[in-house]
Amino acid sequence: MKNTDENRKNLDVYIHYIIALCGGLFAVYAMLSRLGNLGQAQTTNIIDIICSILGRNTAEGMLRLIAALLFIGSMILATVLANRTKWDLRYLAIGLDLVAAVMIGFFPLTMNPVIALYPVFFATAFQWCVFKGAKGYVSATIFCTNNLKQTTVSAVEYFLMSKDDPERKEKLQKFKFYGGTFFSFYAGVMSGYLLWRVFGVHSIWFIAVPLFINFVFVFMDNKNTHICLKIQNAKG
Repeated sequence: MKNTDENRKNLDVYIHYIIALCGGLFAVYAMLSRLGNLGQAQTTNIIDIICSILGRNTAEGMLRLIAALLFIGSMILATVLANRTKWDLRYLAIGLDLVAAVMIGFFPLTMNPVIALYPVFFATAFQWCVFKGAKGYVSATIFCTNNLKQTTVSAVEYFLMSKDDPERKEKLQKFKFYGGTFFSFYAGVMSGYLLWRVFGVHSIWFIAVPLFINFVFVFMDNKNTHICLKIQNAKG
């Protein structure tokens, strides 16, 4: 039973790291192929919407408003499904990422960059809602500012604590987890950049490899969960 629980915890972390790598692949691809636009966050997009409404470019503002609505709509869908169904939404999130990657790999570089990223806005918002973290830590897999903050803060707190402080070990574990997430995301960025240099607009299709690995890990995680439940029921 103990070994099965440990395997579940390890798989949870591996799943989180791999989906963070996919987030990095999406991020660098969007920025390289769509004129520096990031298709998985809304801060810059909403700033552009406001500037457009105030007179910069109304048509562009409307395109970005649709992107924001897709992002919000995807979060609404993920929340409703999480509360109204018993589905394992990780499978659906992986599937949406794959569909988005296939679609944008066909879009020509001459296409409007915001419209070209519509599938990414939708898929990554869903991913963000479904893959929320691991080991009890909340962590985003589609951008990395908070992961950088948590890595830095936990490292500083670790070194400031005395060696006999009982919380010091937890700070080290926190540093490792968020640092691993940060590294995984930017490993995706690095590999995505190198793939872009060789395969250009089609490079995003290589995201199918880590997505398939994650699909297998999610399947294994569910299998381990069922084993744990059977053991608990047998003991009960």
